[in-house]
Amino acid sequence: MNSKRNPGSTAPLERPTIPDHELLRLIGRGSYGEVWLARSVMGAFRAVKVVSRTAFPDKRPYEREFEGVSKFEPVSRTHPGLVQVLHVGRSPEGDSFYCIMEVADDLTAGQQIDPAIYQARTLRAVLEVRKHLPIEEVLRLGIELAAALGHLHHQGLGHRDIKPTNIIFVRGVPKFADIGLVTELGEKASFVGTEGYLPPEGPGTAASDLFALGKVLYEAGMGKRAAEFPELPTDLRQRPEAPQLLRLNDLLLKACDPHPAKRFQSAEELAEALRALVPTTRLQPLEPDSPGADGSLRGLEVTVLFCPSLESDLRLARMLRNRLEALGVTVWAEETPGGQVAWARRLEARIGTSQMVVILASASALADEWLAYGVEIAHQAAQRPEKPAQLLPVRLRWTGPWPRFFDISLDSAAELSWQGEADDQLLGDDILRTLLAMR
Repeated sequence: MNSKRNPGSTAPLERPTIPDHELLRLIGRGSYGEVWLARSVMGAFRAVKVVSRTAFPDKRPYEREFEGVSKFEPVSRTHPGLVQVLHVGRSPEGDSFYCIMEVADDLTAGQQIDPAIYQARTLRAVLEVRKHLPIEEVLRLGIELAAALGHLHHQGLGHRDIKPTNIIFVRGVPKFADIGLVTELGEKASFVGTEGYLPPEGPGTAASDLFALGKVLYEAGMGKRAAEFPELPTDLRQRPEAPQLLRLNDLLLKACDPHPAKRFQSAEELAEALRALVPTTRLQPLEPDSPGADGSLRGLEVTVLFCPSLESDLRLARMLRNRLEALGVTVWAEETPGGQVAWARRLEARIGTSQMVVILASASALADEWLAYGVEIAHQAAQRPEKPAQLLPVRLRWTGPWPRFFDISLDSAAELSWQGEADDQLLGDDILRTLLAMR
C-alpha cells in the first residue's frame, strides 16, 4: 500500500491501494489520518481510514493510533452503538496501516449513497443544518449513546475523543466512531482529545468520557457550542419545551461537573437519569375489564410486519399476536422466511383486508428487503379511497430519521417506540387504544 507524504505536510495522501477495495473519494481528515469512501469488491460502500507513519513527528502517536484500533476492533461488532471495524491491515512497507469500517449514512439520502456528492451524516453535520434537536430526540440520543459507552467501559476501554464529529449515524442508528484514541481505562496517557470536551483532570477514565458526552448533549439540546457551556440559549423562554430543557440542563451540570466525584459514576447511571426525563405520553396500562376485553374488537384484522430472522423482533411479534388474538382480533404475523412468491401473495391479501398494519422496525430490520416490500404494500393500502389501512410503525430501540423509502411511506403515520421488554405491555396497550378508536 503506497501512501507517502512528508512529515507535517497538509497535502492529501496519494490515493492508497487497499486490497479488494476501490477508493473513490477523500471524505475526511483528522489529526491522525484520512478517511476515504470506498467500494468493496462485492459492491458495498465502506469507509477506509488510512494512517501514515510519515504524518507524525515521531513513532509514539502513530503506534498509539494503531493500538487503539487494535483494542477496539474485536469489541466494535458487539454493540449496535459502536462503529463496526471490519478489517485492519498494515502496508507491506510498514509505513502505514488502514482500517475498513461500515460507512455512515449520507446526510440526506441515508444508505442510498452517490459517491460524487456523499456527505457523512455525523451529529455535527446534523446540528449544522438543524441547529438543535427536539428534547425527546436529545434524550433518546443520549440514552443510546450512554448504553454504547457503558458497553465500551465494561470491556475495560475508554473512548477519549467523544464529540459531535465522532458520532455517526448508520441506518439511522447513532454510533461512536473515530476510535484511534481508544485505550484501556485508567491507562496513563498524554493529554489527548479535543478542547471543549476534555475535563479538567484529562482523558482516560469513564468519568472523563461521561463529561464529554454531557457536552455533546448540551450542544444537541441547547444549540450552542461546547465552549459556551453552561450558558443557556437566549431564546429558551420562547421554546415550548423550555421546562424539559431546564431539567436537562440540571442533568448536564452534574454530568459536566469539574469534580469527577460529583459526576455520574457510570454510563448506566447517566442513561437512567435521561430516561427519567423522557416525556410521559402514554396513559396508564389498561385494566383487565377495560374496553376490548368485552369482545368489542372482534372482526378487526391486523397485519404485523417484522423481520422473522431477528429473534427479538420475532418474540415481540408473537407477544402482540397472542395479546390481540385473546381479544378477538384476527392477526397475521407470518414467520415463514421471505423470498417466496406464495408468501408475497399472502402478504398482499392479508394487508388488503387489514384495518391496521403494525411495523416492527428495529435498526437491523430496516435493511431487510422483504420488510421494505411489506411497507410498500402497506403504504398502498393506506392510500386506498375506501377504508384505508392505518399504519403504525414502532421504533425498536433506535431514533433518528427513517431511511428515505420508509420516510416517504410512513410520512403521515403516527409512531410508537419500544426500548425493551419492560415496554411490552405499554406497547400492546397503545395498539389496543388505537384499534378501539377505529371502531
